[in-house]
Amino acid sequence: MTWKCLGVGVLLVLAGCLPIPDLRADLKLPTTPYRTPPRSVKTAYVSLPGYSAPGTPTRLNRTFYLRYSAAQSADQSADTVLILMPGIFGGASSFDVLARQLVASRPDLEVWAIDRRANALEDRSALRRGFQTHDPSVAYRYYIQNAGTPAGFNTIPADTLGFMRRWGLTAHLYDLHAVVKQAGEGAETVVLGGHSLGASLVSLYAAYRFGDGLGDTFLDGLLLLDGSLGRTGAFGLTTGLLLGNLELLPPGTGFDEGRGPPYLPYGVGPDLYAALGARALLARLKPDALASETAFPVTNLAHFGLRADDDYAPSAVFSASVGEAVGATYGGNVAAFLIDGWAGRTSRTVAGVADGFDAVRWTRGDPSREYTDIGAFVGAYVTRQADFNEWYFPLRLLVDMGELPLDLAGRDDFSAHSEVGAPTLSIGAARGLVTSPDGFSAYGNLRASALFSSYVVPGYTHLDIVTARQNPVVPLFGRWLGQITQLRRNE
Repeated sequence: MTWKCLGVGVLLVLAGCLPIPDLRADLKLPTTPYRTPPRSVKTAYVSLPGYSAPGTPTRLNRTFYLRYSAAQSADQSADTVLILMPGIFGGASSFDVLARQLVASRPDLEVWAIDRRANALEDRSALRRGFQTHDPSVAYRYYIQNAGTPAGFNTIPADTLGFMRRWGLTAHLYDLHAVVKQAGEGAETVVLGGHSLGASLVSLYAAYRFGDGLGDTFLDGLLLLDGSLGRTGAFGLTTGLLLGNLELLPPGTGFDEGRGPPYLPYGVGPDLYAALGARALLARLKPDALASETAFPVTNLAHFGLRADDDYAPSAVFSASVGEAVGATYGGNVAAFLIDGWAGRTSRTVAGVADGFDAVRWTRGDPSREYTDIGAFVGAYVTRQADFNEWYFPLRLLVDMGELPLDLAGRDDFSAHSEVGAPTLSIGAARGLVTSPDGFSAYGNLRASALFSSYVVPGYTHLDIVTARQNPVVPLFGRWLGQITQLRRNE
């Protein structure tokens, strides 16, 4: 017996010294067959009365969504409605590629992509004229060539938009509530999803105490796309943004007192997004023509690709994999290294045209690593009804979301996350914001005993997760939706 015990002990010691296996499986999903072509999916732009924010003109107290549907009539309703909330600076058409794929794969599904209330401030007049006439030069002249003059686009002065300081979290949650309730009137299943900051916003919706009930009670599920509380909101910040004694951004109470800019104009505001819309329209309608006012000859498609692609943009994280330049000479990309750190070391800047070429042009590249089709990307960037960006992003919303504690402790307007029972599918991007399943744990750990699934798509950037061709989000969502629907039927 003594020798047997000794032998067992030796084996245990040896086992403790040996490497413990850590096998991993790649995320492999079948290609989703489309029952209808994604481009055939119908769209309609819908406006609803929203939250009555103090001081806001009645016409702006509204919320909007872009409805993607396979229905032949506007009166038809689908079994399931997926409502998608964009990220920071995002507009409804940032979901255009993904929404079309989802609806084309499941005709019983509609996708409603949200345009937040600030989208109503955008002057899209020349973009619409460019579409109608198939002449992108109309938009180019208005938003770029004549910008800042009486003949061109002019940003709305911040001092006339003081009411936007009241466009905080409460206003946006109630705006969203109007959309969720409308979806619930016709659909059996309502799923609320969000990308980036939108993922945090929909998570807060589920825990918010509305006058007619907890947000969770109006939902059958949550979909989080490369965003999560603790990563894209709910940081417990209460002092605003300070630089020494200089207040760059006040806390929420400061906005109530009239301090702080209503929207973010500092290089990423209306002027930038209006010009990007014009460039996207040029890339869509005249891709091979040479772009105007550039440092070297470059086609419209390449000019836009250099701004959007992960290999050339200032940040690979906030870009998409849309192809590569042809006929270019290169320099370093210091901005990418400063923003993304070591991950930005391979980024490059196009410095000019290479010998033997007349201009820098664009190719879609190898689809095994260029996950987003640039044709679909520029097609989604500006549509007749919406665009990729929110030009006048209300800073009060960002501040309100940043001030919330992660666990919502001490907040009477919210329940604890543990009271939220909606099954949750969370999908990160390996080169985006949530690069491993652990990135969802801050929120997931607060949702004890809830059905909470997490995946990360390898190679994808933050934008690829909503713009990729044959997006893995589609089969993941389809299988998950079938499972939660079956669970509900068995209750």
